Amino acid sequence: MNVYKASSLTLATVLAGCTTFANPHPENDVSAALEQHDYAKAAQIIEQTDPKHPQYAILQEQYAGVRLASQEYRLHVVQQAEELARKQQWDAAFTLLETNRDKVLDSSAIDELRNTLVPMEARQLNPLLAERRQAQAQALLSNKDLALHLADFHALAAKQERQALAEERELLIADLTTLGNYFADQEQWVQARNLLRYAHQLAPEAEPAPKLAQAQQVLNNEQRRARAKRNRALQAEAEQLMTRYQRNGQLQSLLAARAFLNQQKNNPALASHRKRLEQWCRRRFAEEINTGEALYAHGQYREAYRIWKQIAPLYPDNEELNKKLERSERVLNNLRDLEQP
Repeated sequence: MNVYKASSLTLATVLAGCTTFANPHPENDVSAALEQHDYAKAAQIIEQTDPKHPQYAILQEQYAGVRLASQEYRLHVVQQAEELARKQQWDAAFTLLETNRDKVLDSSAIDELRNTLVPMEARQLNPLLAERRQAQAQALLSNKDLALHLADFHALAAKQERQALAEERELLIADLTTLGNYFADQEQWVQARNLLRYAHQLAPEAEPAPKLAQAQQVLNNEQRRARAKRNRALQAEAEQLMTRYQRNGQLQSLLAARAFLNQQKNNPALASHRKRLEQWCRRRFAEEINTGEALYAHGQYREAYRIWKQIAPLYPDNEELNKKLERSERVLNNLRDLEQP
């Protein structure tokens, strides 16, 4: 079955009396679902077809093909979304995942990628928001007496403007606090301190955010400043290595990023990077295992062995992979023996 274009189902002629079934022509609905790449719907139609239906047997024969097509289409969607993310086309990437999530039989890989992309997008978006919110805070603080001046006016426009200023201030304080806490969690203390300080300046009567004191303490402590600087450098290097893999998709780049993070395995500042990279490793490992299996099933033993051998450094103690390598190596040795005169 073609992954992207549903093949038409060759079915027997509907016998007389089929009109007694709730769905007299399920094959038509299956074909329509496959045309829309809706493999979950196609599978559901097959599963719900009455065993007494004249099309039941042939639909059951199609079931395995629908499941396989769903897996291949899911892989295609995931790869396309990853490519969009590499180009920082976040809206297109998320839309692609959300549009196709319910069309496949197992959406776990799509959900996993989505959860991976959310913090990646945040790392790109939040600095832009922070710059914008700080500019807004500076503008409000430079006109901090405007609300008092507006209070002396009777005109409705003055009252409305004063209300708008109050609402703007309230929303801005909330955004500054949220962003400040985010950067504190990322141990980007300068950004966290600046944002939370602006939030406190806009609402001096309120208690400052707890992480403002934490940020100030970190930045005032030379040892912690040095550690934060080192962590930022390590995070930047980790991001560079991980971005390189995202761009070229080469296994060696993935292994290089993993080796670097393993050297820093006790550094909590890189915990999110390690978690994200481990997800990539598991996904790449599973994809290459499946690719090798497909090649092996088509008699391409040497290519299957090559792919499995390449990914061995990801999980060298994986029992399943080691068995596949041993099996394919035996097959290749036997083929070489047969080729010898």
